[in-house]
Amino acid sequence: MNTSEFLMIAASVVPDRLAMACDGDRRTFAQLQERVNRLANALQSLGVGKGDRVAAMALNSIPYIETYYACAKLGAVFVPLNYRAKNEELSYMVNNSETKVMFVGERYLDLTAAIRPEFQTVQQFICYDLPAGRHGARPGQTPARLGEGMTPYEDLLAAHEPEELFVDVEDQDATIIIYTSGTTAMPKGVVLTYLSMSVYVTNTVEPANPETHDVTLLSVPIYHVAGATAILSSVWGGRTLAVLPQFEPQAWLDAVQSHRVTHSFVVPTMLSRIMDHPSFGKSDLSSLKLIAYGAAPMPYETVTRAVDAFQCGLMNAYGQTESTSTLTFLGPEDHQIPEGPPEERERKLRRLRSVGRAMDDVVVAIIDPQGELRPSGQEGEIVAQGARLMSGYLGRHDETDEAMRGGWLHTGDVGWMDEEGYVFITGRTKDLIIRGGENIAPGEIEAVLEQHPAVAEAAVIGVPDVEWGEEVKAVIVARGGQKPSTEELTAFVKERLASYKAPKHYAFVDELPRNYLGKVLKTDLRKQHGEGKDG
Repeated sequence: MNTSEFLMIAASVVPDRLAMACDGDRRTFAQLQERVNRLANALQSLGVGKGDRVAAMALNSIPYIETYYACAKLGAVFVPLNYRAKNEELSYMVNNSETKVMFVGERYLDLTAAIRPEFQTVQQFICYDLPAGRHGARPGQTPARLGEGMTPYEDLLAAHEPEELFVDVEDQDATIIIYTSGTTAMPKGVVLTYLSMSVYVTNTVEPANPETHDVTLLSVPIYHVAGATAILSSVWGGRTLAVLPQFEPQAWLDAVQSHRVTHSFVVPTMLSRIMDHPSFGKSDLSSLKLIAYGAAPMPYETVTRAVDAFQCGLMNAYGQTESTSTLTFLGPEDHQIPEGPPEERERKLRRLRSVGRAMDDVVVAIIDPQGELRPSGQEGEIVAQGARLMSGYLGRHDETDEAMRGGWLHTGDVGWMDEEGYVFITGRTKDLIIRGGENIAPGEIEAVLEQHPAVAEAAVIGVPDVEWGEEVKAVIVARGGQKPSTEELTAFVKERLASYKAPKHYAFVDELPRNYLGKVLKTDLRKQHGEGKDG
């Protein structure tokens, strides 16, 4: 199914419903469809056809979303770029994808100008924000800095008719390439197909219906798979999409209140910042039906706090770009902690540490290093099968074969599954600590340390050791400035885990290094604290 049909269907079912709103910019579904048609015709006039790559580097906006749907109409491949990437990484992404046309937000004109000489395939640049009729530089800036011939987006639309265009595509044709963040190497371009996107969206959201009307808040970047799927699922469901250019707690609270938002996805750091904001208790959040969270591990304290703080349903969504987002989910009912028998309450509380069970359209399993399935309760690598897995990493066949070996998507996450199918993540395969031949998953130790009343956050890494090969080192953020003794922490862990898993070394820091999604950067930690000594 061509994903541009999502918009065609919604525009025919609920044409006058508000489709999108962003900073005063508004579109009904009929208006959105007309503008997408104009843009598709404009891109075709620039020589964009089936399989061509069209990139965008901008904050979230309605024109940004229009660009994806126009590409889909032509069978072109959309490439949303992470503007937080380093210059070298951005040049690599543009060249690796062989981008033909590049859309740029005004905020990134200077950045684009700086690396534009490195681009090998880009033939046309279009700026979302330049006022109509102005090409090139803004007042006080030279065309050379911003790139001569930068076409204003609205000029491009105005010059073309809204004639309907539709190109037949195959299920396995690429519709979007999303680059994963690189740590020690360049980002990998994850190729997602029309099939993978369609299967995910249509299995997650009901189609547009004149009788039902929900409002989704987009607060994560479109270059992240959660943002990319949101712009599709919202349109397919005939929902209004309230778009935040960037996340900011007050803006999120204001948007929920003013747009009567019903659904939102956030990463754990966002959820914490929302609950910590002074306006949180004063904001009207009564419209919310569901907050989904994911993309990074959720601290147990944060999720239990959210259960008490929000009156709506909560859902933990675990997945990867390579799986077109969610593989497993911990639903709203799993977040409801009963007041009844202690054993039932404890069971529910324990499951809040999990990422839930597999979605209906995927198979999730735990395997050992030889590829054999592990029984419930035993740790191994989390793998998945299903129709919406990536077709591969762009131009990186060996890495694709490695990730998809044995017919499974190898997530690189280590975990175990209980007897009812709930998955518990304990770490990453690349982060495993091998001490005297024993595999130790950092996540298991981190979870125990964070139960200690004097520990706000913990991250565990392996450090070289002459006797054991590797030893366990914990990097701790103390709670309220009350630094616990290392002897106390070691004893606390040994009471709950096998003694060989207890950290031998500790380091105390004010904060852990994280990326924009809130994931702890273990590579940075190993660089800063990779010695076998306390610090």
